[in-house]
Amino acid sequence: VKDFWPRYWGGMVVLDRRKGFFKALGGGKLLTDNILTGFLLNPRAVANYWRAKASGLKYNFNGDGNTSGGLFVVGSGKSGIAYQFVERNFGDWAPIAEVIEICSRLQ
Repeated sequence: VKDFWPRYWGGMVVLDRRKGFFKALGGGKLLTDNILTGFLLNPRAVANYWRAKASGLKYNFNGDGNTSGGLFVVGSGKSGIAYQFVERNFGDWAPIAEVIEICSRLQ
């Protein structure tokens, strides 16, 4: 958490030890891949690595390194999930224009 906050996020950070968020992204199961097929032999993942490195994004190799991530944008009250993005290749980023569009609609 200290590597992430407050550098990237000024609000509350919650440590999800049971990986409930990641399981929710995968419809109840963890979406995982291994370093060989998920990264080294995956041209998109390798390109994502170089894109992040070129942008100056700081990274570390902490964690299991096998679990895919993503993004939920949640509406207020009981409106639920307004947007979901699931990382298909290691290092995929949610399309910023889509996220901004959804967030603008929610305001």
